[in-house]
Order: sequence, then C-alpha cells, then structure tokens
Amino acid sequence: MFLSFIIPYRNRETERVIRCLQSLQNQKTDSDFEIVLADYGSDEAEQKAIETICRNLGVNYIYYNSRRQFWSRAHAVNIGITAASGQYLVIVDIDLIYPPHFAAAMLQKINEQSFVQYQCYYLPPEVSDYERLDFDKSYPYPVNSISESGGLIAVPRHAMYEIGGFDEYFKVWGVEDMDLKKRLRKIGLTRKVLSIEEAPTFHQWHPPASTEELMPALWLKAMEKYEKRKTEVKVPYLNHPPQELQRPALVVFEQPDAALANGAIAFTFEYPTLQSYIDFAKTFYALPSGATLIVRQTFEPIQASPNAKLAGLFRLVNRLLERLSVSYRVTEYFTFETELVTFINARDFLFYFIADNQESIADYAFETVFERSIQCVLIKK
Repeated sequence: MFLSFIIPYRNRETERVIRCLQSLQNQKTDSDFEIVLADYGSDEAEQKAIETICRNLGVNYIYYNSRRQFWSRAHAVNIGITAASGQYLVIVDIDLIYPPHFAAAMLQKINEQSFVQYQCYYLPPEVSDYERLDFDKSYPYPVNSISESGGLIAVPRHAMYEIGGFDEYFKVWGVEDMDLKKRLRKIGLTRKVLSIEEAPTFHQWHPPASTEELMPALWLKAMEKYEKRKTEVKVPYLNHPPQELQRPALVVFEQPDAALANGAIAFTFEYPTLQSYIDFAKTFYALPSGATLIVRQTFEPIQASPNAKLAGLFRLVNRLLERLSVSYRVTEYFTFETELVTFINARDFLFYFIADNQESIADYAFETVFERSIQCVLIKK
C-alpha cells in the first residue's frame, strides 16, 4: 500500500462528500492506495448517511464518538493515521475535488526524506457544475498559498510516527499545520511542492465561517503562542485508547431533568460575572468523582437603553461648539457596564475552563446557539 488518503470529517453535506470521495476513487495509477475517513463525532443522521456512502465506495470509515465536543482536526487526522497502512499519508480536505492523476503525480514527487504540500483552486460560489471542471486547463481563481498554509500535505508514514502525529493541543482550527511542518523539518525532512499546474485540485465553495462563532476570543493567539514556544519534536498522540461509543455526558445532555433529579448540580452564571466564574470553578472542583455539573442558560438580546441626560447634554454642547468652529469636544459618549451576563463571555469562559481542565473531566458535552443559548454537561473524573 503506497498511499493512504486520510480525511478528517464532521457533519458536512453528503453531495460535497461524495464528490470528494469519488474523485479519489477515480485515481488513475498503477500503485495501490486506500481512503480512510475519520468521522469525528458527526450527529446520528449524518453519521449513518456517510457510513453508508463510504461502505458503497469501499472507503475505510472510522467513527469517533466526540459528539458535542470541540472540533479537533489534529485529533481526527491522528485517528485516521493509526488506521492507515500506506507508505505515504496524504491529508485530505473534504471540500476538495482531485484530478485523476493526483496520486501518480504525488508518488513522483514524494520520497522518504521529504514532505509535499499541494495546492488547490478556490472556486467562487457561481461555479456549481462540478462535472464540467477541466483538469487540463488553468483557471483565474485564487490559489492557496504554500508559505501561509500547510493543511494540504503528504508525509512519509515513518516520519509521522517519529514526531507523534499532529499535536492535539490545537482545537477548532488553525496552527496545527504550521506546527507539523516545523517538527518535520527538525527531523531532517525537506519540503517539496506539488503545484496547481502539476495537479489542478478544486476547493468547493462554502460560506466563510465566522471566527467569533467558531472559537473564543484570543484562542487563536493562545495556539500561536503555544506553537512558537514549543521545543519538543515528539508529541505522544498516536496511541489512542479505544473509546466507548456510549458517553455519559451525552445521556445527561439529552435528559438533563432526569440527571438533576438524580443528584446532578445545576449552575447559572449571574452578575457580577467574575465572581460567578469563580463560583463555577469552586463548584466543579468540589464535586466528587463521577458527579455531574449542568449549565443550561439562555441569553436575551441587550436592549439599547435611553441615553443618559448628562450624555444628551454633552452632545448638545458639542453640536454648538461645532457650529462655532471650536477645535475640541467637551467629552466623548460615556459607556456603561451592563448587569447582564453576555453569551460570548460565558461561552469563552466555559471553553477555556474545559480546555484547561481536561485531566479532571471524565466526559463533557457542550453546545451553543450563537448569542442565544449554552448547554454544557461536565462529569468529574
């Protein structure tokens, strides 16, 4: 087995997935290859649909039950790596459509002393007739930057095991690719590029994701800071213990009232928020092993309050000064702290709390509706 295509995945449209998988199955090469799809906690309906598609297409489907947990591309890829048997491992983006000669071109480029980054066209939203894509011509579409991105990469299997795979500190998205490339270089591998001209690959359009909705404030900077300070090459992430498909946090998540009746503790964030966060941490740390803490909280939009009389007076004076051509303003508008707990602050606190306390958490489930609600279940280890 020369090539293993490894696809990290969670909850995407079936048509998009089928186009990607079929383009990989249609590779024209004399060499052996396999496709491994690591489903990192898709919801039940999506899981069943993708599992059926993979079975029909001869794709090795692996389901990891991380439903309602933070997305981790690094962890998902590592799961795929442990199941792969190829000499070279090609990391795949489920949005991509690959040319029929991609595998052959990659095998001509890669060797045991190198890793290969490959490129793709970013299709605009008006392109929807994917059957008419021509792999023999060039297009005036944006192409991913090799220097700034590294998610599309092929690595010798031995090298990936030597460095321990992707570092699973990185969650949601970003930075794990930069870290991987740095560690591959430290063990002596050189970078090669499979250019867009050599293997035209197409990225199916999707609406851009909002960073604010995906991750808490400063999390990307925290990952970047962690990556810059790292000195070790090896990370211990390619020997995952088997995971039970039944997770207690999911059971509680689906039936919180029953859990509360059986002794689970409910917590609601209140104003002042800083004290509330301290109280939350104290409550969790005081739990006995196996106990459950539940947050179910909704957030109403903050209504604009009437302007303070003083602020209105200052605006009146400022308008008068403007008419008189006076070159300064008396004051800027005052801002007032609200006594409401905001969705973003509570979500961000819980994200960081879970990320920082993994060793004390036996299981968790976390789900939000942006700026509207948070539901979180923590089970003490």
